[in-house]
Amino acid sequence: MKVLTQISEIKDLLSDRNPEILNLPPEFSQNVDIDPSDSYTIQNEFSVEGKATFENKESVIKVGPVQNGRSGFSWNGVRYELDSLKCIKGNHNIQLGEVKVIEHPLAWMLAFGVYADFTLAESSFPTFDYCDRVYMDHAKGNLKRLDKRKMISVSSPFALVWEKGYCVIEPPAKDSKGLLIDHQVEYPGTTVGKSRIVAELTPENFSYFGDARTTAFRNKKDAESFYQIGLAGGLKDYPFTLENVLLLDEDKIYNVRDKFKDPRSDYNYEFICHELIDIISWLRFVEEKYEGKFFGKMTTFLFDHHKQIDIAQFSCDPEQLEKYGIRIGN
Repeated sequence: MKVLTQISEIKDLLSDRNPEILNLPPEFSQNVDIDPSDSYTIQNEFSVEGKATFENKESVIKVGPVQNGRSGFSWNGVRYELDSLKCIKGNHNIQLGEVKVIEHPLAWMLAFGVYADFTLAESSFPTFDYCDRVYMDHAKGNLKRLDKRKMISVSSPFALVWEKGYCVIEPPAKDSKGLLIDHQVEYPGTTVGKSRIVAELTPENFSYFGDARTTAFRNKKDAESFYQIGLAGGLKDYPFTLENVLLLDEDKIYNVRDKFKDPRSDYNYEFICHELIDIISWLRFVEEKYEGKFFGKMTTFLFDHHKQIDIAQFSCDPEQLEKYGIRIGN
């Protein structure tokens, strides 16, 4: 991992990004009773059920009010506060201590300013048919305002660069209302290809796209095989179905959901919307560390969960930031 702080180096890093930019269609928005300048917690505990992703067992997750001002994830009698130093680079997910696949609830918490406590019956979260919809539905009318959120941001731009992929963090523009995301992916074929999206994260648009499914991009032969398995009811040792996973290959989406189609272009946004869910989740560690709402711009490419753990740990270490002349705060 390399750290860049020079503006000229960051510009060079971004020089070959796709000039064709996707924007979320204006229809991708729903009214919510959320003030983005406030923080919230759960009023009354609720439970959600599903098959734990790695155990493939029926599981219950209890979601309740925040404890001692710091969100937490509990399993087997052990509670892990939302501290990036407790993250483990597991199997293609963000793992906190022994608790796995926390990236989806983290994204919901980031988008809505929610502080909460999660208790799991199994060590991994389920891969829900509608991703974060389960939390949004149960939290509707069940959120309690806490405090006004102070604005936090970076004092100057920086980039973390890996052998493949990067993430650039910049201070906000003057008219910023929060987080601006510029994300690019690169896959073979035409279904995704070298797609780039620029979007502002708001409670309203997350309320619409937060149910985008976990994605499975496979070559045509494997995708056809997975599709037949899905038609037959899914895998025996992994909770994959055609309802909880978006399956696609180089030129075909096998299980389209029409709500993600742009009415003008017919482009299906579900893949890129789930990418947004996945890549924003690490910023929740930053908000809890510095006790505020993050304002700024994030530009990413090939930004997987292990890289997200890297940048969360870097950003939540004031001494490490100081070595590069960077500060996060209000």
